[in-house]
Amino acid sequence: MKLLHLSDLHLGRRLCEMDLLQDQEYILQQCVTLAKEHKVSAVLVAGDVYDRSVPTVGAVNLLDRFLNQLAQEQIAVYIISGNHDSADRLGFGSKLLQSNGIYLSSVFENGLEHYQLQDEHGVLHLWALPFIRPSMIRSCWPQEDICDYTDAVRTVIKHANIDASARNVMMAHQFVTAGGKSPETCDSESLNLGTLDNVDVSVFDVFDYVALGHIHGPQQVGRETVRYCGSPLPYSVSEVRHKKSAVLVELGAKGQVSWKLLPLESKRALRRLEGPLEELLEHAQPSDDYIYVILTDETPQFNAAAKLRSVYPNLVKLEFAPRTQNKQTHQLTGEDISQKSLLQLFDDFYQVVHNRSMNEEECSVMQTLCEEVEQQ
Repeated sequence: MKLLHLSDLHLGRRLCEMDLLQDQEYILQQCVTLAKEHKVSAVLVAGDVYDRSVPTVGAVNLLDRFLNQLAQEQIAVYIISGNHDSADRLGFGSKLLQSNGIYLSSVFENGLEHYQLQDEHGVLHLWALPFIRPSMIRSCWPQEDICDYTDAVRTVIKHANIDASARNVMMAHQFVTAGGKSPETCDSESLNLGTLDNVDVSVFDVFDYVALGHIHGPQQVGRETVRYCGSPLPYSVSEVRHKKSAVLVELGAKGQVSWKLLPLESKRALRRLEGPLEELLEHAQPSDDYIYVILTDETPQFNAAAKLRSVYPNLVKLEFAPRTQNKQTHQLTGEDISQKSLLQLFDDFYQVVHNRSMNEEECSVMQTLCEEVEQQ
């Protein structure tokens, strides 16, 4: 049986101030194509379907088109809610949608949602766990000692009475760690400080494959078959080096699990450029890609964003980081300060910032200002 693992669609998300709906439609069409080409039995969407609890009209319509395309191909879709979703809103019409092979497990209702898929090897048990917090689980099983997220997820799984000898796949949207080691994260995820919200990977030992959502970079956690597929698009400039993909999972008889990454090509790439403004403009090749620029000029550049947008209309972020910023600064003692003139002290400061002394013109201007200050 083949499954296509997706997550963190974040429909309606913007990249800085750029609307991404066209890009999201483009990438979802690729996902439909991949599902058809690889003849998958089901598509798993492991949470954060929308970017906000009250999604935009455009985001809702985009999800509608995506699900309709998969339904027309008779490819089942299993969806759980993430921390960005409104569980109740995402679950609207879930009973009606099941008749078309769309299964929504968005609201946690006293246990894991359980589905049974069939192939030549028998039954495959698919378990769905939407995003949960320990307080939700304490109210369901007050007799259990639930101190943290790991306890909460372990309790839910324990009460599902899962047959370890059968084939089991889990969908979950949590921050999963392996022996205290955290997965690689980026700026666009919403994580609590520290690891208070982490779930240890050991709670998933009974499952043959775990389809995770929440982290935007594709990676395994602990063993190879516990995976974050990552978001299908970069949603912050910190994801500029990510290679986005979906995960194709194939399950044979019990214990036979394989997977591979299916690359996703975005409509517009996110690229990072760094260097002095004049040099970047001189070598610029006009592009509609999303461009993140770090300027390394030692002095401020007038109207830099407008100049860059003349060749890169989709400039998403501009930062100023002079290369001299990284030079080690020196400390002045009280004796040093008392023995230096105001102009000399300013020249020391200028060298720390710009890694050079003032030129003759700059020195002349500052000398005049310093004399005026000293006369007051």
